Amino acid sequence: MLVIVFTSVQAIAAEVNRPNKLFIASTVNNSLPYIGQEILLTYTLYFKEVAPKISNESVPLLKGVWTKETVPERFIKSSPTSVQGELFRYAVVKQFKLVPLQSGKITVSGYSILCNLPQDQGVAAGQERPETHERITAPDVIISVRALPEPVPAGFAGAIGTFKQDLVADKLRLKAGEPLALKLLLTGTGSLFTLKLPNIHLPESFRQNPPEITTSLASNSVPSTGTITATMTAWPKSAGDYEIAPLRTVTFNPDTRQYSTLFSKPIAITVTSASEGTAIKEAPSNSVPENNTFLSPLLIVTAVALLFLLIRATTILVRRKEMNAEKAKSQTGNDTTAENLKHELFLLLEKAGIKSPGGLTRVELKNALQERELPRDVQAELPAVLDSLDKILYSPTGKKEASTPDSITVRVNSLRQALSNISSVR
Repeated sequence: MLVIVFTSVQAIAAEVNRPNKLFIASTVNNSLPYIGQEILLTYTLYFKEVAPKISNESVPLLKGVWTKETVPERFIKSSPTSVQGELFRYAVVKQFKLVPLQSGKITVSGYSILCNLPQDQGVAAGQERPETHERITAPDVIISVRALPEPVPAGFAGAIGTFKQDLVADKLRLKAGEPLALKLLLTGTGSLFTLKLPNIHLPESFRQNPPEITTSLASNSVPSTGTITATMTAWPKSAGDYEIAPLRTVTFNPDTRQYSTLFSKPIAITVTSASEGTAIKEAPSNSVPENNTFLSPLLIVTAVALLFLLIRATTILVRRKEMNAEKAKSQTGNDTTAENLKHELFLLLEKAGIKSPGGLTRVELKNALQERELPRDVQAELPAVLDSLDKILYSPTGKKEASTPDSITVRVNSLRQALSNISSVR
């Protein structure tokens, strides 16, 4: 998971002396952006010993910004760190991509989480440890948004970052009435979510459909990196030589504080008259050689034999893949580290129909298990096993056992079998 270097040292230090040694840090990767410039807001949880269970959270107040929450990881990882000479673990619990829509100061506040902390009191075997509940609130974040340098060039439509632009056609010569596919590609790094692509202007004699916009972006990149594509289909109605004019996109580079203009190359299209077509002449029936009468059944038998062989070969390949998958599964099962066991449980939960189980709070996970009508023993056992694995994974010293204790491995194997049966039924 992406971790941002923290600049809000005062916010961290002010919260360290909490009784339970539990606090949240709020950070942005750029506290002085321009209007329209993408930034990343990160909430990081610091804790000691066992990772707390997050059972509820409140959404931060986000006014004056465009926002998009980043995709959560399958399960949240933590790492050791030192705060004021004291050993902690930290984990990123929430991230948002923000794009300011106005200049001036914007305050982001209100994010909090309800944590369930297991007590150290001894309990009888098979019973859950009692828990204490504590709600912790993240410090406010103040973002000072700068206006874009004047004068802003005409045609600027929010492209802040570094980009390149291309306009391509699937053919340069075609007949009247044939479809022509045009693609505008804007590739780069910056505010790809909020910029506006230039319109593709075609000759008046072209009929066209509205463009279809698709995006291909690197997962959780900061800032966003990838390509936005506008695909348009057009049909020239008459013959002639045409030119599709270059497209113009104005961009702003926040590092150099300079505007620049991107131009695509013009495209020359030649359209010819639609041909009338030539009817396919059928040969008279008496022109077919007589030996075709004997060849047809032979061809049919040959085709059937080839089809049978193809099906047989496909069946063998499928069986081999299944055997390899079972072999790989058995090998994976031998890896009894806590991280691997937890990872496998989340994969099985996804196969059972629970999306991104590692990104859910405990209450959300409990509700998801109930909605999927999983057996009650699985609903009760799963959180307890996850707590045991977390205790191994999230030791503040960063030391992880080479293998999980046999008592926990047995419980994981039981859950693995139960979840596998549920996945196969679905």
